[in-house]
Amino acid sequence: MGWVGGAVEALAQEPQREHFAIIGAEVFAPMIIAFTIAFAIFLVGLFLRWRTWRRVKRANPQESVLGRMRMLIRVGLLQRKVIRQVYAGFLHTLIYTGFIVLLIGTILVALDFDIAINVFGTPFLVGNTYLAFEVGLELFGIFLIVGLGLALWRRLVTRPKHLRTGWGDYYLLLILLLLAIQGFVLEGIRLGATPQQPWYPYSFVGYALSRPFVAAGLLTPGVVSPTLESTYYALWWFHAFATFTFIASIPYTKFLHMVTSPLNTYTASLRPYGQLPTPFRLGDLTGPEADQVQLGAASTAYFSRQDRLMFDACTECGRCTSVCPAWTTGKPLDPMQAILTLRDMTFQEHRQELERPAPYLVGEEELWACTTCNACVEICPVAIRHVAPIVELRRNLVMEQGAFPASAQEALQSMETNFNPYGMPWDQRTAWAEGLDVPLREASETTNLDLLYWVGCAASFDQRNQRVARALVKILRAAGLRFAILGTKEKCTGDPARRIGNEYLAQTLMEENVETLRIHGVKRIVVTCPHCFNTFQNEYPEFGGAYEVVHHTELIQQLIASGRLPLRRTDLDLAWHDSCYLGRHNGVYEAPREALRGIPGLRIREMPRHRENQLCCGAGGGRMWMEESVGKRINVERTEEAVATQAEGVTTACPFCMTMMEDGIKALGAEASFQSLDLAEIVAASLRDQG
Repeated sequence: MGWVGGAVEALAQEPQREHFAIIGAEVFAPMIIAFTIAFAIFLVGLFLRWRTWRRVKRANPQESVLGRMRMLIRVGLLQRKVIRQVYAGFLHTLIYTGFIVLLIGTILVALDFDIAINVFGTPFLVGNTYLAFEVGLELFGIFLIVGLGLALWRRLVTRPKHLRTGWGDYYLLLILLLLAIQGFVLEGIRLGATPQQPWYPYSFVGYALSRPFVAAGLLTPGVVSPTLESTYYALWWFHAFATFTFIASIPYTKFLHMVTSPLNTYTASLRPYGQLPTPFRLGDLTGPEADQVQLGAASTAYFSRQDRLMFDACTECGRCTSVCPAWTTGKPLDPMQAILTLRDMTFQEHRQELERPAPYLVGEEELWACTTCNACVEICPVAIRHVAPIVELRRNLVMEQGAFPASAQEALQSMETNFNPYGMPWDQRTAWAEGLDVPLREASETTNLDLLYWVGCAASFDQRNQRVARALVKILRAAGLRFAILGTKEKCTGDPARRIGNEYLAQTLMEENVETLRIHGVKRIVVTCPHCFNTFQNEYPEFGGAYEVVHHTELIQQLIASGRLPLRRTDLDLAWHDSCYLGRHNGVYEAPREALRGIPGLRIREMPRHRENQLCCGAGGGRMWMEESVGKRINVERTEEAVATQAEGVTTACPFCMTMMEDGIKALGAEASFQSLDLAEIVAASLRDQG
């Protein structure tokens, strides 16, 4: 041990990094050996994970590199989703930025010694560059320690219900905290024991730590006693081995997300939230390789490489679970745990070299509790798509095993026989329009339309939502638009069937509707149902149906803004409820709000959970036709939020949301003081008589 003469002599000139002060450069060789061993263990663990990802050949289609880079920068680098939760976002930002800056700093120090000094003989961490470097490391080191302290407080004291804490969480936080504190302690000893230089105060944390020891005589600048040298030597190696332990443990602990999360964020699908992947086409089921078609996920072998990487990217932060409407109302679904189960099963499949793919531990009750609202997907800080694998598991239950709720079976059978999930005769599809003289579009008709009104199943067969359809017809006529409907030629868009898991039925309906719309020359469609809107917008193009699709809230907003709808003053005070399939799936937030603001005298109240953070009504994912018998009803939870705004009622723009809100109002016994209205109904009632 002992001083390095050259390093000591360099101190007299200008500010620069001191390498191996006190401990001596002879530790460099054994340090490199220890690092190599740790890095080899790291690579082995990463290789095992990589083999798990590569076990299957099926991969998702590649998408634009530019789009992926934007996703990586926005979601990964800038942590845009992490910061949505104030406390958790703040502490994670401190940890994230502190760790990244200290990692970069460590790499620069290594390059300064290994390359700049040993190869070129000239360090680059000198002068003002070095001073800025030191101040930055000190500052972000504090950030890291504060962030880790806040994280420990959260897990030990406040303990949010959705946050699972195990040994791995404490290991992650404590070893980082140990490394950060060790670094400052070693720095303090070095600054207090070496000959004083005018730039030492720039290392303000280490310098501050050294002052009490210097004042007490425990450290003397320029004097290194054998006891101090031995103590520093032991502390330095303890810090080195803690660092190497950290590096080696990355692939085997939650630290793995530092590797997999950026990879997943970059490789994740850029498809809209509302577009489910298409696992097969109907023609595949009758082709020469029909026996190779997998009907949903029957095992871990089903999932692609990117899927497996996605499972490994989970940081176990619990954000997805905290916003899941099923979990928050006492249902068995835990989105985070579902992803972790799939992760563990895929790794077990490889680790045990199973002859057959591993089974799942994701229970059926969990799968059927999902409303496909995508709240989990929206909030996930590492771009995990929870809904897609859940639907894949449902597909196998429905199409292979025939295991699904009886109420869902009734809806599917009705879609097969009467082309709607309501169990109503198909020839009654235009009963809602009786007396309105709504024009029907004929196949032979060549007259250009401004738009086709796709009525949808709810507005056709549900009595409450029929009033919405009649209101929209009144609005279209008031605006002077040329429109028509398809009547009995219209069929369910396939949304409920697809999300329940009957992909075969969904594609059958889609292809039939695409052909009908082609025959009738339809180019522009207006819908009142966000589920129809989403399916036309995001899923029909894959089946040859590319249309200009507009939701009725968007159309109404355009008509009000252009002055084509003369409106009289109204005196209503209403809460606004965002539909998942309109807002979160397709980003339509402003149009309905602007339309409401365009109605003279109407006042809008926002609920606590709104826009991207909206709470599902509970009807999505086919849940509209399934019984909800576990925990609190989701629609009651949402209706309570609406009533708590002290508004006169709640405004919706979705037939499913309308039904769920109406049921929620009844469950709360609030019919006398609270009502549920669609935007179209409010606008239609506000139209001035032009006669």
